Amino acid sequence: MYFILRGEGTYQVDGEQFPVKEGAVVRVAPEGKRALKNTGKENLTMLCIQYKANAFTDADSPMTDGNILNEPLNW
Repeated sequence: MYFILRGEGTYQVDGEQFPVKEGAVVRVAPEGKRALKNTGKENLTMLCIQYKANAFTDADSPMTDGNILNEPLNW
């Protein structure tokens, strides 16, 4: 998963190109051929999180890894 934190660019996955900018999230399968090009005037900053394909199980589901609050929050 690639999180675009700042800037703008063009992302290419398996030959298909699309624009990305701050706030975009791109998921690419491990076998996907990818590239990212900065098309803006400022630095392009991204965060990449990698994990092994098909490594998650039902036990990793957000529904079993924590409690969903059903009450108002006081922030």
